[in-house]
Amino acid sequence: MQLIEEERQRDPPGMGGRSTRLGWHSTDLLHRHPGMQEFVGILHENVAEVVRAYRVDTSKAAVRLATCWAIVNGRLASGVVHCHPNSFLSGVYYVNTNDESGDIFFQDPRHVASMWSCPVTEHTPWTIRQVTYHPVSGGMLIFPSWLYHGVEPNLSDAPRISLSFNFQLDWL
Repeated sequence: MQLIEEERQRDPPGMGGRSTRLGWHSTDLLHRHPGMQEFVGILHENVAEVVRAYRVDTSKAAVRLATCWAIVNGRLASGVVHCHPNSFLSGVYYVNTNDESGDIFFQDPRHVASMWSCPVTEHTPWTIRQVTYHPVSGGMLIFPSWLYHGVEPNLSDAPRISLSFNFQLDWL
């Protein structure tokens, strides 16, 4: 949190035109900061596990941490629905959250699937259109970069602070 606050003081306007509404978005090169190297190591370990689950042929492609940034969402700040083009895996690490700081949600990317819905007794992977995750400080989510997602408004007076990241595939 201290590193993020120092970055925020150094660059008060942050990067505009990104997914956050009313929040602060740092530069997307935080992974190059010397104080972030332990965190970067943890990212690499966790992403390596996902890459193994994907069964990526690492003799033909390598994953590379391309961007990493902080988001500080104060009261009523949120994140618009978006995806991360030109990336393979994306994720978020929750630095500071509480019960009212805003959930992340993931939407079915098949837009045509919302054209017709049928009555169901319970939702299945075939019928659910949105999945919501309640963030917990110290938790991390890694997901495919093509997956549309957003963040509900922070209804708390405490800031919702997170670190987000993108990994790209480099063909060998």
